[in-house]
Amino acid sequence: MKKELAIKPYWDKAKESNRGRFEVVETPTLSKGMHIILDEETTKHWQPGMKADYIRNTTKMVVLKDLVTNKTRSFIMVFVGSYDYLTRSRNMGRNSYLYREPDYDGMVLYYAINGTFINGWRYSNGKLVGYISPSYNEQGESSAQTRGYYDCHDVYTTEYRQDCHDEYELVGGDMETGLIYDIVNYCDYIPYTTSYQDCHYVEDSTSDNDDDDNWWNNPYPPGGAGNETNPVKPGSNNSPKAKKIFRNSNMTEANWKVLEKMLDKILADCMGEALYNGLANFLNGQTLTIQFSNGSDGLFSGNGATAGITLGSQMESNQLFHEMMHAYRAYQETLSSYKGSNMNGEIEAWYAQYLYTSRLPEYPGSKWEERDNTDPRRVAIKNLTNIIDNKGNIRSGASVGELELEIANTVVPTFHENYYPADKYPFDYDRPGLENFTNLKKLTINC
Repeated sequence: MKKELAIKPYWDKAKESNRGRFEVVETPTLSKGMHIILDEETTKHWQPGMKADYIRNTTKMVVLKDLVTNKTRSFIMVFVGSYDYLTRSRNMGRNSYLYREPDYDGMVLYYAINGTFINGWRYSNGKLVGYISPSYNEQGESSAQTRGYYDCHDVYTTEYRQDCHDEYELVGGDMETGLIYDIVNYCDYIPYTTSYQDCHYVEDSTSDNDDDDNWWNNPYPPGGAGNETNPVKPGSNNSPKAKKIFRNSNMTEANWKVLEKMLDKILADCMGEALYNGLANFLNGQTLTIQFSNGSDGLFSGNGATAGITLGSQMESNQLFHEMMHAYRAYQETLSSYKGSNMNGEIEAWYAQYLYTSRLPEYPGSKWEERDNTDPRRVAIKNLTNIIDNKGNIRSGASVGELELEIANTVVPTFHENYYPADKYPFDYDRPGLENFTNLKKLTINC
């Protein structure tokens, strides 16, 4: 049951700030009586009535304007510090929508103005480490996922609200002269326990974008994004290529335009054009879900009707290309064969991504070229070009046996040792060397 937030904005203390494409007005809030949210550990150390100055939240109402789309939305933001942070820090109130204390440890929860929980983030020592969402027990783990996976668990908060009422208390008099009563106000602390799902995205830890400030120039800032007031109308004719294969009823027009530009770039490549058309044919009028996350990498989840792609904050076409490769492969495998050969699929997707990226005009001297020469996994993938060509065929002077040895002895161990654990990314050794590049062959047959 949804509980209304018994608070109102304190406009006299409102402050303005801006960062990137966002302009923010945030104000402290006033509440009638006590209203506090505690995490599980803090709840163990405190009970209503105990004197403890460290027990506190920072609650603010945020009005956020996107200067690019000219859209405005409002929501409530609550900082719920960890027990350790609350007991050692006196800077809780300095945290704001655009600023986190360098040592902030705890959660930031976002609510719609009507009290509906939207989403949240979990921080550890000032670093974003987890995504907080409503707890849905019916969510399964049978989906096929790539590049990363979500390690999720339930977390609980206890919310205390002060419930006050008046009672008549006998203070004097007698039955003969009359009884004297006084009105006494009593307050009880009513606890509410709420469960959330806390997900840590285990991914390729290298990011295409090391500049944290650049996030604030993307269409989705970190928090309150579920309260979008101007979603794209499903029937809109803008971004036709993106909307032909993707869907997201809450995505802004700005994000659709970003997605369309990425697809334009992919379609300019022969292999990329074949990938888009092939995926569209497999979908046959259906669409994949598409969304953007605060992570640095992408994800394809092949979970039936909710199958779709999640892109990281850097929003690069080569990342979208990679996830589309996984989607293309998924339509040609059973769920069990797909999951049983996750590493095989990663090798092909990474190799195809390297071929695509290295052909971009801006590649020479770029950060992409640098990472291809320094990241162990990318180096292992790039070295495969000495054995197979850009169509997945064995080069003159090389052999299938050489390819199989290179994959088994170098590529697979390198990935398993670097963010792609063997239990999550098994390699199917029964697939011959060139069979790992079947989709690449199909997509480049006319290139």
